[in-house]
Amino acid sequence: MTIKQAIFEAIEQLPEQHQEDVLRYVQQLARTEKSPAINPHSNSSDPLVNFLGAVSHGSLAAN
Repeated sequence: MTIKQAIFEAIEQLPEQHQEDVLRYVQQLARTEKSPAINPHSNSSDPLVNFLGAVSHGSLAAN
């Protein structure tokens, strides 16, 4: 039995509401697989992005 067959058989046993949940989950997996990993620090117009990580310890709000 292939993985696809096993998944199909397992899904057939689920109530319809759970089948809808599985469908949404699979669709989400497909979307994240197609989209590249997002680096929140790249291509940002925020000037503070270059400063991120400049302070390795301590708190800027202290004292």
